[in-house]
Amino acid sequence: MDRKITYKLVFIGAPGSGKSTCIGAVSDIPVVSTDVACTDGLASIKETTTVALDYGEMSLGDGERLLLYGLPGQSRFTFMFDTVAENLAGVVMLIDASSAAPLEGLEETLRTYAGRIGETPFVAAINKVQGNVDALREQVAETLRRHGLVGPVIVVDARRREDMALIFDLVFLCAEYSDV
Repeated sequence: MDRKITYKLVFIGAPGSGKSTCIGAVSDIPVVSTDVACTDGLASIKETTTVALDYGEMSLGDGERLLLYGLPGQSRFTFMFDTVAENLAGVVMLIDASSAAPLEGLEETLRTYAGRIGETPFVAAINKVQGNVDALREQVAETLRRHGLVGPVIVVDARRREDMALIFDLVFLCAEYSDV
């Protein structure tokens, strides 16, 4: 019997970091979204927010699939990670470079998902970049190190399918090396 492989990838990050956009850029199916109107402090920066998860799928060829999950950025929804964690290939941690405090968003993400991120290959992806990002990239890497994490820190445009393909390649490469 020819059994096809299904992989899972989770997108995490502060509200507005681009998780839904990433999934929408690469999903081969219409994205399942649980966005609702913001009713808290987030309303000043965005109209809607994810309250359960975003879901999409991407064909990898030969019948293999990549299941894509975007998890809410608020800590009260942390339990959603446990819902999708089984057989997880990797985590994409998004950082919003256009935010007034991108490192605070990263710190909140790291606190929210403490103990979960280090167990799975991950890529830190800086999104919404305007101008030179070298200093932010180094600050992100240093923040990860302070939390005992080491992984690739890259710059992406979440709207570009090519950038998402780079993320997937890095996650799978990290997974290969973590098995060595």
